[in-house]
Amino acid sequence: MRGYSFVEIPKNLHDKTALVRVDFNEPLKAGRIKDSFRIRHTAPTIKLLRARGARVILVAHIEDEKKRQLSFKPLAREISRMIGASIAFDASYDTKKVRMLAEKSVVLLENVRFHKGEEKNDQTFSKLLASFGDLYINEGFSVSHRDHASIVGVPHYLPSYAGPLFRREVERLSHALNPSKPFLVIVGGAKFDTKFALLKKFVPRADAVFVGGVLANTFLAAHGLEVGKSLYEKKALGDIRKHFLLSKKIMLPFDVRLGDRGRVESAFDVQKNDSIYDIGPETITVLSDIVRTAKTILWNGPLGYLEGGHEQGTRNLLRVLTRAKGKVIIGGGDTLEVVDEMKIGKKFFHVSTGGGAMLDFLADGTLPGIDALRKNKARMR
Repeated sequence: MRGYSFVEIPKNLHDKTALVRVDFNEPLKAGRIKDSFRIRHTAPTIKLLRARGARVILVAHIEDEKKRQLSFKPLAREISRMIGASIAFDASYDTKKVRMLAEKSVVLLENVRFHKGEEKNDQTFSKLLASFGDLYINEGFSVSHRDHASIVGVPHYLPSYAGPLFRREVERLSHALNPSKPFLVIVGGAKFDTKFALLKKFVPRADAVFVGGVLANTFLAAHGLEVGKSLYEKKALGDIRKHFLLSKKIMLPFDVRLGDRGRVESAFDVQKNDSIYDIGPETITVLSDIVRTAKTILWNGPLGYLEGGHEQGTRNLLRVLTRAKGKVIIGGGDTLEVVDEMKIGKKFFHVSTGGGAMLDFLADGTLPGIDALRKNKARMR
């Protein structure tokens, strides 16, 4: 695995209890799971562990769009259907009770972030989590950029392994660290500080870097262009001018969609009362020509204001990428939702479950969760 070596999960897990860190933090709508991409992609691992004789205990978190932590209790039955197994929900975090429940059903623990010890990576809480299992499996790549107890604490106390989904994430994303060329990078979304390290690393390595989303508004403003009432980050202008303004590799939208009706104008013709919500068709055409010859394409973050229904640019580029001959790697929560809704994920080399974790892995070459597994020398007895 291109520079990474993880211990294989034992094939015989009879009479063993596996504590599995998963990411079930799916978007919700009216109290129900809106998109089940991560849960569906974790289900085969749960099935595999049970087929090898293991009892399974799942630890995860879930939150709303305002980052408020929610309970898994009203979602347990829905998740049970998605993973194809009977679920016993537990909020007690009592070792004896949890282990007893695991004798008959897959156990889903209450939101782990309800416990302060999780985000503090508290040693006592890590030991409590470890007491539930005989081995630990990290199948939550998308949360493995966090120094939390369920990610980096538990491996100190249990034999620990990377799950199949976790391993696939690392293997597939590693192709972008040593890409076949021409190499196209597409960066969207809003927050500059979450993409800064990625841009610094990949602008020198890529043959072309396209910037879209709110991030593009900020770059346009840094170039002195009018962005009107569009969202952009004033505090990022200095860093953009210092590090990226003179780069000939960075591409910005040629045309943009303005206002709720998506009126198309040149990026040079935006007025003071306008708001940019998406990229325009001419920009898609130019990107299509670059995609046609690219051998590796990396994309993280939407190109428009998806929350407001401005998905046209993102959807159009996804359609272009389905015809790409090169390897296409896509990630980012909002982009992921659109890919899943369009049912085109299988057309790409890799669709990552990670957003922030994907960015951090690509920028740093590792994650706290990866380091915790690689340092773990324990083996099953």
